[in-house]
Parts: sequence; C-alpha cells; structure tokens
Amino acid sequence: MTNNLLYKDLAKGIFDAMNKRDFSEIQNSISENLIFDFPGAGRIDGAKRVVLFLTALLRKYSVLQFNVSEVFVEGDRACAIWTNQGESKDGKPYANKGVTIFQFTDNKIGSMSDYFKDTSFTNTK
Repeated sequence: MTNNLLYKDLAKGIFDAMNKRDFSEIQNSISENLIFDFPGAGRIDGAKRVVLFLTALLRKYSVLQFNVSEVFVEGDRACAIWTNQGESKDGKPYANKGVTIFQFTDNKIGSMSDYFKDTSFTNTK
C-alpha cells in the first residue's frame, strides 16, 4: 500500500471511529504522542487524552454522523473534507462542515487540527 492510500485510510479511520463511537480499532494507527488542536479547546497532547476528549465530545450528541467527501494527501500530510449532522442531547439538530489536517509520523497519525464553519458550540458563555 502506498503512503497516499495508507494516509487516506488512516484519516478516514478517525471519522469511522467517531461514527461508531469506538476508538479501539484505531489505537494502532495513532501515535502515542498524538497532538490534537481543536477549536475552543486548544491543543491536547497524547493519544489517551485525545481519545478521552473525543469520547466526551461525542457524549454531547445523541446522534452525530460524519461523512468524509474527500481526502487529499501531500507528502506526510492529509486534508479530510467532511460534513456532519446529528442531534444534541437536548434534542436540538446539529450540522457542521469543515476540514481536518493530519500529519503522519512513522505511518501513524502524529497530529490533527480541526477547522470548521460553525464554532458556536465551543463558546463557554
């Protein structure tokens, strides 16, 4: 498998894990020193902390599904373009779209950074 195909699969695997709400299948695909930059939360260091953060984030939604439309790979980086939609725990519909930038180290995800259209849910007011 070429790095391009591997990196596309690794990027899509993150979204598959979020859709399943199960990160066990991707444990071997992420670096122990994973860095995640998330709007509103800032930088989160370490695979365990990132998985805990994503698990807690997903608990805010009774339903949340991601659809990855494209993944572009250039060197050791990839950009996944996605949309999501679902419903918050209080029954309000939710939808967003954005991109996640991945950087790979030793054929594992070394860092991720999210950029999305609607950041209103990150407000702490």
